[in-house]
Amino acid sequence: MTYLLLNNLLKYFKYCIVGGTGAITDFTLYSLIIYTFHLNYLISNIFSFTFATLIVYYLQKNWTFQYFTNKNLKTFNRYLSLVVITYILNNIILIISVQLLSIGLLASKVIQILISFAWGYYASNSYVFNKDSIDQ
Repeated sequence: MTYLLLNNLLKYFKYCIVGGTGAITDFTLYSLIIYTFHLNYLISNIFSFTFATLIVYYLQKNWTFQYFTNKNLKTFNRYLSLVVITYILNNIILIISVQLLSIGLLASKVIQILISFAWGYYASNSYVFNKDSIDQ
């Protein structure tokens, strides 16, 4: 029981580090694209989110969850489905924050990242990188 708890805490700690790395990458790239290239915030989000997602997938699979399987295509497809759902969620959050609540672009991005972080850990741990669920 203690080993399982410590293992889960370590996994969560690693997830936080990788998630933080992804969030910083996403936020930095998003800001640079908006203020350097003056692109629309939703277009900027496509680029920053995609780049950060690729980095996070690699790190979560190989470091956080140490998920080594011969079912890499199935795992990646599950991850992509999570990414699509997360991307839609992200844009809904940004649209609500920016257009309906009149929250600033950067503050809206922070809100979006925090909500995505909680959702992402749950979905990654229980669906994407769960050896029991991949066999189903």
